[in-house]
Amino acid sequence: MDAFLAKDVRNSVGIIPARLESTRLPRKLLLDLEGKPVLQWTLEGVSTSKYLREIIVATDSDEVANLCISLGFDYILTPKNFESGTARVLWAYQTLGNNFDYIVNIQGDEPFIKGEIVDNLLIKTFQSNALISTLVCEIKNNQEIFEPSTVKVVTNQDGFALYFSRAPIPFVRDYVQDAWHEIATFYKHIGIYCFASEIVQKLAKMRPGKLEKAEKLEQLRWMENAVSILCVETNETLLSIDTSNDMEKAREVIRSLFSK
Repeated sequence: MDAFLAKDVRNSVGIIPARLESTRLPRKLLLDLEGKPVLQWTLEGVSTSKYLREIIVATDSDEVANLCISLGFDYILTPKNFESGTARVLWAYQTLGNNFDYIVNIQGDEPFIKGEIVDNLLIKTFQSNALISTLVCEIKNNQEIFEPSTVKVVTNQDGFALYFSRAPIPFVRDYVQDAWHEIATFYKHIGIYCFASEIVQKLAKMRPGKLEKAEKLEQLRWMENAVSILCVETNETLLSIDTSNDMEKAREVIRSLFSK
């Protein structure tokens, strides 16, 4: 079965949007994380994928490009002004002109991403015939349910998203908030996407809708345009680096792994 799937999903490209001057933590992709830049951790993790035929960094920075050269990874220089990482990925894909079946948008600030996580996302996307898929994981910490920076998602019985929100969803009626995680299961969205090639041009033409403008979540744009999003659960430890606190958490995780 694995060989059959590989034949169909191996024509895939991983594109990593790598804007250097991020807002909350400037130059985070080049910051040292236990001896390596954050982006290097991401690249080395993704490179263990069995199914990605190419991995390309889409960046607006010569410094990031030079890091890619030193590590032996491909890159493409993009304009600076994109409204999101996905827009940068779609531009890069269309500019490259390659005929891939699937495009995986992998954030450059995911130092704990693994190739097997990407491969599982590709397989589940292929099996479901979804045009878009993304990763989710169960929220274990009750406090995180109420943090606006943590994007929550609810799905239907087939695993397709019903809604994404910065608010706690579902709302657990008749129970105190401290007990919500004991009553219901909550899922956090992880911003890694897989796109089937036939949806790329349609996505590139979509404009923000009311829900996206309210929540500041680009995936709501696609849902407002009747494009379903498959949510694939992962149990792996993933941590996006958005703040200095995230960097410290990542350092602690790496130290604990190497101390075993």
